Amino acid sequence: MKALAVGCVMTIVAALVPPTTLLAQRSRVQNDVQHALDEGARLQRAGDAAGARESYLLALQSSPPKSLERGRSLLTLAGVEAALGRYAESSRHAAEATALFEALGNDAGVAASLNRGGVTALNAGDYGEAERLLTSALARSTRIGNNEARAEQLGNLGNVQFYLGRYADAARRYEEALAVTSASSGEAWPPRRRRIFLLNQASLFQRLGRDQQALAVYAELGALSGELRPREQGEMLVNLGVLYRHLGDPIKALHAYDEARNLFSRERAVDGEIGALNNRGIVLALDLGRIDEAEQSFSAALDMATTAGNRRGVLLARLYRGETRLRGGRPDLAREDFDRGLALARDLHTPEEEWKALYGLGRVESRAEHAIHYLNEAVQTIEAVREAIRLPSLRSDFLADKRVVYDALIHARLETAPTEALFDLLERSHSRVWRERLGLGKAIDLSSVQRALPERMLLLDYWHSPQGAAVIAVSRTRAAVIPVGLDERQITALIDAMAAGPSSHWRDLAREIGPRVLPPPDWFDAIDRVAIVPDGALALVPFEVLPVAGRLLVERVAVSYTPTAATLLRAPPRTRGWVLPWKLQLRVFADPVFTSAELDNAPPVQGRLEASADEARQVASELAGHTAMHLGQDSRKAYLLATTEQSPILHIATHAVADASAMEQSRILFSPASGSGAIADYLFLKEAYGLPLGGVELAVLSACDTERGRAVNGEGVQSFSRAFLASGVRSTVTTMWRVADRPTANFMQVFYHHLQRGVPRDEALRRTKLRFLESGSDLADPHFWAAFVLTGDGLRPIPRAISWKAIAAAAAGLLALAFLLVGLYRSRLRTRSMSAA
Repeated sequence: MKALAVGCVMTIVAALVPPTTLLAQRSRVQNDVQHALDEGARLQRAGDAAGARESYLLALQSSPPKSLERGRSLLTLAGVEAALGRYAESSRHAAEATALFEALGNDAGVAASLNRGGVTALNAGDYGEAERLLTSALARSTRIGNNEARAEQLGNLGNVQFYLGRYADAARRYEEALAVTSASSGEAWPPRRRRIFLLNQASLFQRLGRDQQALAVYAELGALSGELRPREQGEMLVNLGVLYRHLGDPIKALHAYDEARNLFSRERAVDGEIGALNNRGIVLALDLGRIDEAEQSFSAALDMATTAGNRRGVLLARLYRGETRLRGGRPDLAREDFDRGLALARDLHTPEEEWKALYGLGRVESRAEHAIHYLNEAVQTIEAVREAIRLPSLRSDFLADKRVVYDALIHARLETAPTEALFDLLERSHSRVWRERLGLGKAIDLSSVQRALPERMLLLDYWHSPQGAAVIAVSRTRAAVIPVGLDERQITALIDAMAAGPSSHWRDLAREIGPRVLPPPDWFDAIDRVAIVPDGALALVPFEVLPVAGRLLVERVAVSYTPTAATLLRAPPRTRGWVLPWKLQLRVFADPVFTSAELDNAPPVQGRLEASADEARQVASELAGHTAMHLGQDSRKAYLLATTEQSPILHIATHAVADASAMEQSRILFSPASGSGAIADYLFLKEAYGLPLGGVELAVLSACDTERGRAVNGEGVQSFSRAFLASGVRSTVTTMWRVADRPTANFMQVFYHHLQRGVPRDEALRRTKLRFLESGSDLADPHFWAAFVLTGDGLRPIPRAISWKAIAAAAAGLLALAFLLVGLYRSRLRTRSMSAA
């Protein structure tokens, strides 16, 4: 009752206030809010994001509820919070702004708020939510005809798809965004938006290795240089310098960095100038070997940073100069830079630079125990930073340049550390991101792996680096570190010889490499299968062709591969051993049909793979369960992306392209997305990591080079086997080189024949290879069978389907038994009747 009385009094008082007074109050509130928003924008432009947030909070507090001012305040607040990395608060305020603008019927505000939430989700790595919000924003902007907002949202959607590895989709979005800017050329906003979209497009081309197209885009941007501020031109030139380095033209890169430095100087952008000097020094040191000039460039950057009070600039210049001095054979001067860099890094709390300084000190230290101490500290610093990174893609990038630290520590401890310690360090140094994608834990220990190994199985975990090579051999009962002697030229020659076609040269090379790479023959006594964790140059070696005591390894044991020993600790799936004949057992994609492929113009890729359709039918004929066939125009990626019923076996027979220089370029071709279009569709490697394949036991990628890819330090070769395993598949069969269609179809038919009869996967592959090896025909050459490798779980048979024939035979048997029982029953009745008589 009291609350009602207060409400009544307030209503009466409000009714007594003159309308002019209310208008004046409203105007004052609007002015206060606008002043706070303007002050926040000024602070944000000045680089004071924290101060801007305080102003935007004041604007929010001053805004009336359910007002446009409150919506604007929420929107600007969400923007600055995203810039500060406060993503949860930014998302919440963007959602509040969306709801408020929706209630006010302000479609433009709704679209802007959805866009803000989408960009925040993108920055936070929540790509699914980012795509949902930005798609909704785009639909709203399209409905009201707001081309500026529409262009921005198209570009942002392209960025989401870029990060997801859906590069074809990203390219289309950027093209759409550029088309919108061209259609709005008479307005004020398109020029700046166009430059942003062109830069995004250039980045995409660089990621895909389409360097000439990237250069063409930079040329177009150069023509727009009059519309760019000097600092923006300088940033563009720095990106162009990176491209020139990638193209192997350090002279042009040097010229681009020098031009950028002059532009930064004109605008007194000291940070940009320091960065250009450091980039210049890197080119001089790493690409041109002009060590003295590189040191001068880093010294100039150091002096400029010191004068400007830019302590981070000082730190970076010291570390770069220390590396240059170390390369130049002046370890004492390098030690001085690393020492002072370490102190500054710890003072600034920048662990990225701290580990670099520790790594430098570990290499200049002549006393072994002190070097190990520094390197241990460097590894601990790396591990601490890495644990704080939540995005798997960022974790992979983070470790890419740090494997050298683990290698240096392994090398320093190789002769003295116990096997358990080296095993732990080796497993921490490779395939960490991939391992964590599968939920295999942060660390594993040797004793756990030994307990998980079957009785007659041997694990070979390799380490290969510029400092040396070794293998840790592990069985149920023993483990040892065995030095390995690698000649990378011989290994490359072996792989090239087998990939090129049938020859006898491979035997001599294999005889040379085998004893150096494999453990002594006694390790293979009483062993039936071997699991190999390859590393470095060994990543693409088909170990089956290496001899052990006069016999090829494939003749002695079944061989499988795995990116990390941790896969041996993976819990077995909850799957049945048998599949009913009406249940889906196999899904097949083969023989894609298209008239052009945007990224592939080479004749081998443009041609039909008609034998792959025969391969698909032969594979299906060997299995007893139901098969979903996607052949010709029906071989579409959409079926692979669907979350409907998954088959235990997935078979893809198509064109594939692997790129050893850029992970993002590796791709598998499918028929056009519409099923009747002209341009081929692609599954890019990065996209494959997100496939919904949790129920797939075995994926066979019967396409060229699906086991090849870019070698990433700390992760290994980024092949399709890793991507499919990360998406949930238990094991894969992939190819190390191109094999002709018809031999591949024959190989697959024999392989599936053994699988359907309950043979474990690794043993089924071994028997298939022996069938070829012992054929006495041209197919006995390892060119035709060693290309196929099994990665992941090879120990178990695949789920087998009960054939209709078996069910019919069982039914007939039961019926016959029933007739027999009935006959016996009637006979007993007659016997009893006669007895009674």
